[in-house]
Amino acid sequence: MAKSDFEKLVLQVRLDTKEKALQGAILVPWRCLEESASTYADWHIFVLWVRTIAEHEDQLPEIVRSALTDRCPGFLESRQEQAPEQRFLWHSLEEWIAAHEFAQAKTEGWFDAVMYYAYTDLRTEQAWSLWERTRDAWNHQRPSQWPTLEEWTAQVAAIHTLTQAGTEKTRAVEALEKVEPERLQRAAGELLMSRAFALWVTCISQPNRALDEFALEELRQRYPGFLTASCPQPLWNKSLFFRLVRFGEADWRATARAERWDAALRFQVIHHPRYHRVLHYHQVCQEQWLHVRPYSYPSFADWLDAADEYCLGSRA
Repeated sequence: MAKSDFEKLVLQVRLDTKEKALQGAILVPWRCLEESASTYADWHIFVLWVRTIAEHEDQLPEIVRSALTDRCPGFLESRQEQAPEQRFLWHSLEEWIAAHEFAQAKTEGWFDAVMYYAYTDLRTEQAWSLWERTRDAWNHQRPSQWPTLEEWTAQVAAIHTLTQAGTEKTRAVEALEKVEPERLQRAAGELLMSRAFALWVTCISQPNRALDEFALEELRQRYPGFLTASCPQPLWNKSLFFRLVRFGEADWRATARAERWDAALRFQVIHHPRYHRVLHYHQVCQEQWLHVRPYSYPSFADWLDAADEYCLGSRA
């Protein structure tokens, strides 16, 4: 198989995996999915800590055994510890965690979505980068003392460069060093609201027709400076949609660019489960309302609440 054909095959597999994950994501409200994915990322950091030490020690040191006993009761007893297989302990641990901590997601069919969003969590990339560097360093010289899980987790958060240069994730991780987590989260949340608002306007507006008073009133309240005196009731079209999105994001975008953390902000928004859910709900509304327009349109707040709670089987 030619290299280009192989690369196309790998890309298709990745796309298929993503599609399967996003389909599973619709089975559960996005907040539950986000929480589960974040929890899985925390577990993954723990697994890599166990793996790093286990791969450099014939017998598990007490620091690891104690952590496994506390966090995964019954795991060590259910697994026969044989020295030649010690380096594969992390694989058994991953399976145990999936079976015991994410049983509901597996039973209900959205575990692939949990893993998908956990692997878009930048902490997962930071953890893998730390694992690679630590493995290489310890192959040359074992540490005099194993790091605690708390020390390992702190080291993960301190990683701001990845092995593979120039990728979207690499740029995002590098940008994390320039912004506090809470500030980044607040900025991403406001950008998500801005995009959701533009999608709501799309749902209740007719293409190439003037915005009706219902949409205009919400628009005036949210963005008083958006409408101009020369065009108080503009036509709704793609150009106006993108102008509305840019207007709502302008302040945070300018700040992030000036302070050089815009790559992290963009990554957090476009890979956020709420963003994907709002996009999906917008499409559902568009398809349903194309055939039967509602008697009255929901306010933006009501529409967003419905989008947040939407999952497969619910109604728009």
